Amino acid sequence: MAFTIRFRVWDKQEKEFSQKGFSLTLDGKLLKFGQPISNEDNFIVNSFTGLKDKYDKELYEEDIIEHTVAKGGNLTQHTGIIRYNNEHGAFYLENGPPLLQLFSIRKVGNPYENPILYDLYLKSKS
Repeated sequence: MAFTIRFRVWDKQEKEFSQKGFSLTLDGKLLKFGQPISNEDNFIVNSFTGLKDKYDKELYEEDIIEHTVAKGGNLTQHTGIIRYNNEHGAFYLENGPPLLQLFSIRKVGNPYENPILYDLYLKSKS
């Protein structure tokens, strides 16, 4: 059975995401059109979680999401950032539960296209 790893690449200079022409080697080196990239620091790679939000938007590592938590018969909205947990081999909310345990997920943004939103999220956690 074949397994495809999907990811997006943030280009810091162009200030946009791209998936076209990029690939990863087995040791995690980023290639563009099969050639090594000399300025790898100009790119940020985010893994696809394999999930979509309630509006069919793909969810990637470092996306900011809102989700519903049911506790004691009450529903509350929470915000979090998707992170990969190497120890458990799964995507989690930063300092929170596994992504697969959440429901009614809505993608809000990411720290690259929405830096102000990301800063507001970080300030609300401190």
